[in-house]
Amino acid sequence: MAKLKKSEAMTAEREREIQQVVESVNELAQIMKDLSVLVIDQGTIVDRIDYNIQNVAASVDEGLKQLKKAERSQKQGGMVMCATTLIIMCFVMLVLLILKEIIF
Repeated sequence: MAKLKKSEAMTAEREREIQQVVESVNELAQIMKDLSVLVIDQGTIVDRIDYNIQNVAASVDEGLKQLKKAERSQKQGGMVMCATTLIIMCFVMLVLLILKEIIF
């Protein structure tokens, strides 16, 4: 009878240990699921960062092209036109001055 009670006690102890192992495995499975979700989220964030960096690089290239175009048009624009007009007017005034001296 004592052996039977001892055996029952050992069996109950094993059942508790098995139950603890099952609970630990379940907790581990939940942790793995949570970790999987976190990894997927991090991957999505990294993908978004990569996509944004590519967009920024394209925008910077386009901005550089626009700046070069603006620089060219500014060089060809007002200053050059103004200087050309002043030179032509000086030449006309010089011709008028010469004609005035010749005529009078």
